[in-house]
Amino acid sequence: MPAWRNGRRKGLKIPWEATLVRVRVPPPVPIFRVVSLEENEGADFLRKSPRHDWGGVQASALLMKNHRSQCLAIAVSIATATFAMAESKPVAAKGPGGLAADIAATVNGEAITNAELDQAFARAAASRQMPVDSVPADQKAGVLRMILEDMINERLVTKAASAVKVEPKEVDAEFEKIREARKASVDEVKAELAKMGMTIESLKADIAKRMQQRQWVNDQIKGKAAEPSEDAAKEFYQKNPQFFEQPEQVRASHILFMLKPEAAPEVVTATLKKAEAATVRAKKEDFAKLAGELSEEPGAKERGGDLNFFPRKGAMVEPFAEAAFKLKKDEVSPEPVRSQFGYHVIKLTDRKAAAKQAFEVAKPQIVAHLSQETKKKAIDGLIAEMRQKAEVKVNIAEPAPKIEAVTPPVSVPPSK
Repeated sequence: MPAWRNGRRKGLKIPWEATLVRVRVPPPVPIFRVVSLEENEGADFLRKSPRHDWGGVQASALLMKNHRSQCLAIAVSIATATFAMAESKPVAAKGPGGLAADIAATVNGEAITNAELDQAFARAAASRQMPVDSVPADQKAGVLRMILEDMINERLVTKAASAVKVEPKEVDAEFEKIREARKASVDEVKAELAKMGMTIESLKADIAKRMQQRQWVNDQIKGKAAEPSEDAAKEFYQKNPQFFEQPEQVRASHILFMLKPEAAPEVVTATLKKAEAATVRAKKEDFAKLAGELSEEPGAKERGGDLNFFPRKGAMVEPFAEAAFKLKKDEVSPEPVRSQFGYHVIKLTDRKAAAKQAFEVAKPQIVAHLSQETKKKAIDGLIAEMRQKAEVKVNIAEPAPKIEAVTPPVSVPPSK
């Protein structure tokens, strides 16, 4: 869950930790990512990629899922551009790129329609459990442009990789990896896919296409992404101590009663009363079950309101962090805590003292990170070369170069 932040995070789970900092979003950079479905494990701990943050919009309702639960979403939209082919119907009106108004872009003469782009946007939002209309209008343009760039690059790679053979049994095996990582039954996977307008068959077709892309790209960059040496890993460890110094952290669960900042006084009063009643119950009942019953945070039922470990600064909004760090282990906040997202009933479940990770412990993740960065550079070079040779026309306006956004407290995966 990584992004442009206003400060570098500490610890080895940067991308999946909660982040409540103000972010400044630069213009989207076309980077088509072709990765294995499990490749992000470990290697992501230092990544600051714009592809999953949506300019601070992604977690607008405490929505970020952990790596394990994202496997399905990664499979569905590795390049954020899972879409259905649709025929374009040219009309007289023209867009900024001089193409028919219902065309978002053309790639070597092949159209990407606005309908396809909207569908890709809807599926990407669904994979994050976000209502489409929850993305502010002033930020949606940037999100759509990022998705469109991915779709353009995907078209180029898909065509180039079309001759790669993928056996059905390989696709089935990849699907099983996703299902097992998700710890879900086939029926549960079907239900989750249905929310994104997909079926197991369409997912497998998408997996097959991604596997073709991955194999083709790997063949193209073969020999250009050497495995980093131990000396390189040690050098990184020594030059980047901030990534391995972990401040004191606490682990908390919460029950959220959502409240809009502009809510009327009577709504605020009613919400506070609900939170106060929940506080009384939380001191007597099983907190996880109560969170599943009462919390208005999406995903609360599955996680029992758990937010995993987070530091005092830079992870949660200040009222929440301040209240959580004042609690003792297994203590429930004496009264609801108000933040810009509503009222929180907080329970502290654990606490970790500050520590520094030893090199030998960090080494596997450092090597994975350096290896991934080398591969990413090779892929970026490959895609840039393909883009130079391709005839691409974009028919939507460039988004504003900078957008201010605040990311609310996000759900963090349980510690392994």
